[in-house]
Amino acid sequence: MRNLVLVSVFTLVAALVGCKGASQNSIDLFPTSGGEVIAEFDGVKITDQYLKAYVDQLNPYLKARYNTPEKKEELISKIIEGELLAREALKKGAINDPILLTKLKSTISRHYQSVTLQKEIEGNIKIGDDEMKKYFDEHVKEFVQAEKVKASHILVKFDKNKAGDREAKMATAKKVLAEVKKKANDPNSFNDLVTKYSEDEGSKRRGGDVGFFEKTEEGGRMAKEFADAAFALKNIGDISELVESPFGFHIVKLTARREKVEKSFDEVKSRIESTLKAEKRKGSYDETVENIKKGLNFKFNKEALAKFDLGVADKVDQANQEFEKNNNQPTPPGAKPLNPVKLQEAMKNRPNLNPAPGKAPAPAPAPAQQQ
Repeated sequence: MRNLVLVSVFTLVAALVGCKGASQNSIDLFPTSGGEVIAEFDGVKITDQYLKAYVDQLNPYLKARYNTPEKKEELISKIIEGELLAREALKKGAINDPILLTKLKSTISRHYQSVTLQKEIEGNIKIGDDEMKKYFDEHVKEFVQAEKVKASHILVKFDKNKAGDREAKMATAKKVLAEVKKKANDPNSFNDLVTKYSEDEGSKRRGGDVGFFEKTEEGGRMAKEFADAAFALKNIGDISELVESPFGFHIVKLTARREKVEKSFDEVKSRIESTLKAEKRKGSYDETVENIKKGLNFKFNKEALAKFDLGVADKVDQANQEFEKNNNQPTPPGAKPLNPVKLQEAMKNRPNLNPAPGKAPAPAPAPAQQQ
């Protein structure tokens, strides 16, 4: 029903724009477009031709869902209901509601950007082979897939601030390593030992698997000590000696390797074209906005802006800063960065710091395990 909501919004947008003015940009609020009258109210006649402007905006599959006599009546009734309510809203002073006006202007702006401006900009974007080849030559490193390895590990942590803990945990890790090597011929033994000994909860449930990664100096996400040890292993199934990193002592097992791949121009041509189009699209949009600003004598008062208060409560601001701080920590072996979708979900799950009167703030939910 999202499309129907959008249709209803544009009904009121058109009405409000028309009401504002007696200028050359004024429009007839409820024009009679000719054709057969389907409904009428308050002197307004809604014709089939007028309704077509609404229906043409709808998704073809949505229209197909309403392509029966009963469903068609439901659809058209909803559209006409929007017209009816727009008429009533205007008669009751909707034009004077500043909140409604800001929402409507935002809708008009988004529609103008996504329809009119987009069409104008896209029509002027041209990307030639020479331009794409030049981009390829200047960004050739972007089209090289670095060598990657996949590894599993057992982690024994130690507290560097606790006297003697490092030495004690090193002795424990050496015993675990000896047991790993003793059972190296058993293909299931490493997983069993991960379950028994590893203190990396993130990878423990996957048998110690930390996935594929690059060398740290090539942008890899692992601690350098860990990555160097994994890349030094020659054969699939090889086990490292003890590896010390800021996270503790690791026993690393090489499980897969991907060789370096260099893509040719033809292989990445469509990707380059998309990149250049996006760059030109943004540049054209920015230029268009600047021209509009000049044409409308736009002025921006930064001093007044500095005094403008968004009205964010201190406790909400502090909670936000703490949240962003916690989500910008380095990624330890075995953990994967929170993807954008999960980050949005986490934002939604923040504790409620503005409860209803008489109620305590809701506790934050337990964090979900990263996938």
